Amino acid sequence: MSYFLAVRLYSIAEVCVFTALLVTAIGGLGESAEQALGWTHGVGWIVLCVLVAYGCRRGTFPWALLAATVSPLGPVGSTAGIEYLARRRRRAGAG
Repeated sequence: MSYFLAVRLYSIAEVCVFTALLVTAIGGLGESAEQALGWTHGVGWIVLCVLVAYGCRRGTFPWALLAATVSPLGPVGSTAGIEYLARRRRRAGAG
C-alpha cells in the first residue's frame, strides 16, 4: 500500500469519527459517547496533521494540503484535498 493511499484511508476514517462526534453532540446521544468520540477525533486529527506534514516533506502531498488539514475544516479539508489529488492523478494517468 502506498503512503498516499494509507493517508487517504486514514483521512476518510477520521471524517467518519468526526461525523459521529457531530451527530452525537448535536443529538445529545450521551456524554460518555461524546467524550470518547471527542478524544478519538482530537488525537486522530493531530496524527492526521503529522502524517500529512510528513507526506509534504517527502513530496507526496503539496503544502496546500497541510494548510487544509490544519484549518478549521480539519479532516473534511484534508479528505477533500486528497480526493482532489487522487482524481487529478487518475486523469493524468489516463491521458
